[in-house]
Amino acid sequence: MERVRRGRLKGTLGSHDRPASALGFRLVLALFGALVLLLGTVAAVLWADEIWLAVVLGLGFVASCVNVYWVNRRLHAERPGR
Repeated sequence: MERVRRGRLKGTLGSHDRPASALGFRLVLALFGALVLLLGTVAAVLWADEIWLAVVLGLGFVASCVNVYWVNRRLHAERPGR
């Protein structure tokens, strides 16, 4: 019968004892989403006469920036040495 390890995992990130998470890839996707929403907001302000579209895209950009911040904080908490 194998014993379950409790507490903090030992070992380097990416090893068998501590597998790597997908937070790095998620940060890249979050940054790409923020960039797309920023470009969409700028395009809506410059080319569209609909103010509601610029507001919706602007709010989406703000929410995407919050997501980038949150993923970045989680990534730093997971990899304290970097």
